[in-house]
Parts: sequence; structure tokens; C-alpha cells
Amino acid sequence: MRHNISIALMLPSKLIFSGMVSILKSMNDVSYTIIDANGNDCVEKLSRLCPALILVDPIFGSQIGETLKISLPMSVKIIAVLVQQMPKASLHWADDTVSIYDSENIIKDIIKRNISQDDEEEKGKELSPREKEVVVGIVKGLSNKEIAAMMNVSVNTVMTHRRNIASKLQIHTPAGLTIFAIVSNLVKLEDIKSDMGKL
Repeated sequence: MRHNISIALMLPSKLIFSGMVSILKSMNDVSYTIIDANGNDCVEKLSRLCPALILVDPIFGSQIGETLKISLPMSVKIIAVLVQQMPKASLHWADDTVSIYDSENIIKDIIKRNISQDDEEEKGKELSPREKEVVVGIVKGLSNKEIAAMMNVSVNTVMTHRRNIASKLQIHTPAGLTIFAIVSNLVKLEDIKSDMGKL
């Protein structure tokens, strides 16, 4: 089992939040850090911290689930914590579900299944689609303001993406990002040459 993983809880009910923390504390074979992701800035916070697993109460609505799926790397798993039965179609953003009526062992098994060791090496290295857009903007020589305008987000969001990219890839220079972008097929060498000719 993985060690030192981050688990975010978006559970507005204090009772359910405390119950989930209690179950996590009883999982002796998993070392974890709990992130309280309740609040208005939850998506920004989770984009910055990039946990391995997020437990979400669907009361937030499918829009928040879809936003999390788009904003975070695919390696981040999202589990919907159900208080009542819900149609599967409304939970298409969730990787898995648990019910508050499930036994403690079932909940533990579902959590462990979603933090399996298989993707440990890839965790943190996989960029979200938005982060890839930022990389392409950096490689093309755009400023944070220009990237923000291109992506229709704030400059602060671009700066957060840049920090996440540097942290995930351990690349801290535009030249290093250019090599990464070419190797990862985010840009073609010819595109960079033609952009350089415009400068």
C-alpha cells in the first residue's frame, strides 16, 4: 500500500466528516494526510495541493465533480460519499462510490482500491489538461497575463498552474519545459521554430 498520501474530504456534514476521519485513522497500513477541502475556494485549494484521493459529498452537485475532473490530473481519484441512492448518470464524474450505510470494512476496501500502488510512480507527474495548456503558452513565450487571457482564467490561476507544473515535473526553466513539451508531443519542433521566427 502507498505511504504518505493526501486524502481530501469535501464533506460539509461534521458528522460524516468525523466518521470518515475515524475510518481513515483505523487504516494502519496507509500513511496519509487529511485535507479539509470544504469552503468556497475548494477547487483552487485542491488544484494547488493535488491530493491522491478526494471524498466528495454529491450535495455539492455534479458541476463541482466535473470541475474537479477537468482541473486535476487523471491520477487523482474521486469517490462520491452517498447519503442516499442517486442515479449513476448524475455521478459520471466519480471514479467510485461509498455509502454512509456501507460497513467500515467495505469503505476501507474501496478507499484502498482507489489508492492502489499501481499509479504511485505516475502520481504528481501527470499534468491536467489545463496545466498542459499553460506549458504550451510558456513554450510559445506568452506572459502569465497572455496565458490567462487565452485560457479565460485569472493570472493567479495561471501562477498556481505554473507552481504545480514545476512541482510535478521538477522543471523550473522555460528551456526545460520546451524539451518536455516536445518529448510529450504537446508542441511540434516546427511550431517552436516558426514562433521563434516571429520574435
